[in-house]
Amino acid sequence: MNYVQQYTEMLTAKRKPFALVDGQLFVRQQQWIAPVGPAAQRYSLTREQARDLQKKLGGWWVSWTEGFRAKTTASEWYAVICRQFVSLEKMPAKRRYEVNRGLKNCDVRRVDAAEIAQNGYETHVAALAGYAGGNSAAVPQREEFSKRVLTDVPFADIKHHWAAYHQGRMVAFAQCLLYDHTEVDYTLIKLHPESRELYAGYALVQRMNEFYLHEKGFEYVNDGWRSILHETAVQDFLIGKFNFEKALTLLRVEFCPPLGILLNISTPIHPALRRLDKRFAALLELRRLAEAH
Repeated sequence: MNYVQQYTEMLTAKRKPFALVDGQLFVRQQQWIAPVGPAAQRYSLTREQARDLQKKLGGWWVSWTEGFRAKTTASEWYAVICRQFVSLEKMPAKRRYEVNRGLKNCDVRRVDAAEIAQNGYETHVAALAGYAGGNSAAVPQREEFSKRVLTDVPFADIKHHWAAYHQGRMVAFAQCLLYDHTEVDYTLIKLHPESRELYAGYALVQRMNEFYLHEKGFEYVNDGWRSILHETAVQDFLIGKFNFEKALTLLRVEFCPPLGILLNISTPIHPALRRLDKRFAALLELRRLAEAH
């Protein structure tokens, strides 16, 4: 069974709408539609197929990519990936000290979803509160968090969970999606703010990289696509500390007709709109990135 079949089964069980187009799996991601699968894969859609996806799944646009390209490719769109595990012996002294400190402070291991559901809530809330600037509306209730995580239990072959413990307390956890033997997507990493001085993030990433790249032989691990409006501290951290790199690809975007028309007719006032509305600024930047090749 390949990853498309596996993820079709998972999405069906989780009651999440999806669509198949020429063997490619697409899902709704908040306000847009995107493929499910490894970033290295080349996806392809015609305008008619993209419009049909919008009718089936909703969303303001469909985006897809065309596989990794040479570093000389004229594109600003990339995934942040790591192809090679770096052992402690091969690290610069300062980095080796940081990773060693994390490994000494924390017990990092792969766990099942039920363990995250039971012990991960405090870390999730603390990390989310810091990210959301204290917005309580973004914080789920414990029961909601637990219920959502437990839906992963039947799919432990394609969705892995990791945890870092300090003195018996979970201070960090991660969720990973596996695509055949090609990619492991580090889809979620949550660090309790108090774990920073423990270097828990260093220990967690080092152990996951070792497991997937060295022990299991995946082609690469992926921290996701670049941010639309700004660089992220996490991606900078991974590039600077763990040999992650920017893997270029070509971005394609098909806006739904009303939004596409709005973007075109508002061209004269785009500079003002960029300053006034971050959401509109993100849309304009997305369009620019898709056209920048």
